[in-house]
Amino acid sequence: MKRISILLVAVMVLSTIVASAEPFKDVPFSHWSYDAVNKLAAKGILQGYPDGTFKGKQTVTRYALAMVTAKMLANVEQMLETGIGSNLVTKADLQTLEKLTVEFADELALLGVKVTALEDDMQVVKEDVSMLKRDVDGIKDYMAKGGMEKVKLSGDMMVRHSNLITNRDGNPATLFGGDNDNSRTESQIRFKFKANIDENIIAVARWRLFTRNADNNNPSVNPSGPNAGAYGVAGIGGLTAAAGTVDLAYLQIKDMFRFGGDFTFGRNLYNHGHSLLLNNFVDAVRYEKRVGDVDVVFQSIYDRHVGNYNDQNQMVDFRNVWNLNLDTKYRDHSLYMGVYMQDEPNVINQARNGYLPAALTAVATPNAPFILLGTPAGLGNTVGLQSSDSRWDVEFGSKGPIGKNGHWDYDLGFAYTNYELDVVNTAATTWISPEMQGWMGHVAVKWDTKKEWAAKLAYTFADDESLGAVSITNDLRYCGATETPYEDIARGNNYFRNGLMNMGDLKLQAEYRPRNTKHYFRLAGDLLDELDESPVNDMSRYLMNQGRTGDAIPAVKTNTAYDRWNNFGTADAQAVVFTFEYRYQLAENTKIRVGYTNFEMDGDETKLNGATAAVAAGRGNNGDYDYNMFWAEIFSNF
Repeated sequence: MKRISILLVAVMVLSTIVASAEPFKDVPFSHWSYDAVNKLAAKGILQGYPDGTFKGKQTVTRYALAMVTAKMLANVEQMLETGIGSNLVTKADLQTLEKLTVEFADELALLGVKVTALEDDMQVVKEDVSMLKRDVDGIKDYMAKGGMEKVKLSGDMMVRHSNLITNRDGNPATLFGGDNDNSRTESQIRFKFKANIDENIIAVARWRLFTRNADNNNPSVNPSGPNAGAYGVAGIGGLTAAAGTVDLAYLQIKDMFRFGGDFTFGRNLYNHGHSLLLNNFVDAVRYEKRVGDVDVVFQSIYDRHVGNYNDQNQMVDFRNVWNLNLDTKYRDHSLYMGVYMQDEPNVINQARNGYLPAALTAVATPNAPFILLGTPAGLGNTVGLQSSDSRWDVEFGSKGPIGKNGHWDYDLGFAYTNYELDVVNTAATTWISPEMQGWMGHVAVKWDTKKEWAAKLAYTFADDESLGAVSITNDLRYCGATETPYEDIARGNNYFRNGLMNMGDLKLQAEYRPRNTKHYFRLAGDLLDELDESPVNDMSRYLMNQGRTGDAIPAVKTNTAYDRWNNFGTADAQAVVFTFEYRYQLAENTKIRVGYTNFEMDGDETKLNGATAAVAAGRGNNGDYDYNMFWAEIFSNF
């Protein structure tokens, strides 16, 4: 093993040495070994007489060629021993030598030359060199990640000023009495500790000394109010960004078991695919491994939410989300699929408690099937019971180039959501068991000049039975993290913090990136519209007190929950969103960002209903409003 180790070092140091021996001119063309002799001589394997000739004036005998072959074999062995010039010895050379040794086997036997193990030795050397290269690459990667430092301290800081002006500012006659306190200056500073316990174990923790107020900077709408999201819930973990909290805390262990793979335990930022379902800080136990050409991730995500049907809606409950993600590449295309499953997520109770507009929460009967004990006063109905409650989702898609010119790319992603709740009925109750099977999707075509300009046309949608995302954070662009399809339309409001529901978003975006400068410009326009004006799904039936099998669904559904089944909670959900963004790279680790958002609803809050005239959306009648928002921030890593 000592010989091999010295050889490997010599190969790395002397790999640029090239032999310059001249072919022998005195070997006749007519001889069968002419090509073999000259080829080996050119590489320095074959050495002739001291005067550099092969004595071509004399007849070449078999014994003479056997002597030359013996010298060649000795030279190759010396190369393998010292490593000098061994990189010049190829498999073809060994095959040539093999032909010579076969031809002169008898003569070489008389000379006592042994050659049978030559090719095997060369193969061992090549394998050792390959292994050494892998080790060197691993060491480089280890050093790049802070290898020799046991504990590394880093962090980031952001200062952001925002000003949001709504169309009901200074108007005490509105339902909310006017919104004037919409200017905010906030700071965030985070310290990250990374400990390299050894080459296979890493511990990471990030502490927020103080933090920005909210991911979606919106002082006008209560985050827990009726329009807080598709179902009025914050998502996985119920994590609140507050000063003095920890948003990263995980332990990563590589090759924990003999079968390989990496484990991650704790809280970390995770996203998958096109972030239609998940892009957030999660508490999870995660296992990652590459199987063939597929990257496999399996994890259990901790989910804390507001009760479930078995604990009578207590404030704290836990139901883990099981998640399997698969990623691979086919030619230049990246393909992915993710599956999410959760038992007893209690979605319908979260919808009932958070989604309904204030005017409809007085309807008590929809509560009936989900209260286990007793009969609430005034209902007049026997309470139904839940026997099961489950949700599963699957997201799949791909991204890659279009054509071969390198200027066009595409993004394609779809998600299917399934929610089922079983209600146990008696002879006196005939409640339906809600089932929701919905689709959401994201399709984008991008054009890039590879110089200064880029453009994108995208469409994102979710139908009326979609449950929205599992958990989404829409304000991570400032630190360079993944951008969700909802990021622009979510700035300044909480409507889309759980993605879309019964709405579509057509987006056109242009980017200008001047070459050799520190500037970046982005201009985007989003057209939002409702997909179904009056969806009659199982959830909307319960919200309208028509969740029994014999309940008649009214033909006129104007200004009801059927009509408001969308993110805005308005009768006619339409909006136009304009976004401008400018970035300047002040230093390698510091950038300044300035932006402006104009959000204007152009649908109706209430539709024409008999003698009652339609009321335009955006006036703050049910928490909806038009607004202009300006923001400026500076962000730095240290």
